[in-house]
Amino acid sequence: MGMALMKEVSMARNYERMGIRDLRELARSSHPEHDPEAARVFVDRVLDMEVERLTWHWHENTGFQPFSSAATVGEQPGGGTAAAEPLAIACERGCRIHAGHEFAREWLEGARLRPRARLAVLIRAAKLYSMPTQQKAPWAKPYDFIAQHLPIYSRMLQMGSLTTMAELTQVEVVRVTEKETYRRCRNEHKSVPIFKNGQALKDAAKPARVALLMLAQL
Repeated sequence: MGMALMKEVSMARNYERMGIRDLRELARSSHPEHDPEAARVFVDRVLDMEVERLTWHWHENTGFQPFSSAATVGEQPGGGTAAAEPLAIACERGCRIHAGHEFAREWLEGARLRPRARLAVLIRAAKLYSMPTQQKAPWAKPYDFIAQHLPIYSRMLQMGSLTTMAELTQVEVVRVTEKETYRRCRNEHKSVPIFKNGQALKDAAKPARVALLMLAQL
């Protein structure tokens, strides 16, 4: 392994161990020791921590089965919403959620991603994030499966039951006469699936992550 590559690997490992706030500063392009790799690690860390916070909340609802008819996401089996707030659960069960998670949540909220982009990039992070086997099971499903069962997954990530979005389409009407051509556009709204399939989901996650990388360097 060349010296340059060894240095790069070493720096990446240091970034992985660095505190989230220090890493945030190093990710800025104005930082004297800025390295684009720091921005990449920062964004991945933010997404991982937010997924950890959200999925931990989901997993800690004892006995919850994501695809059972007895309970829905955010509820205990048979209904009920006891301890539905992640930070409330944390206080009750040992404060596994710490200040770094809150920092990551606030930064991601400040990024103001559109709901579709936020959902896509969080799903991508959840599928890549290392979780215990039982907790990971729903995220091991293929992207196509997730796209087909989006209400379940969107509720896991506390984004409601997102299934469709309004799409503005431009319908061009053309009328030709002997003298001139008239064109006019009519705006029409229709409901379309947020992700028609798994590939659409993956395609939406890519630009969302790029947007976060650019923001991290500001």
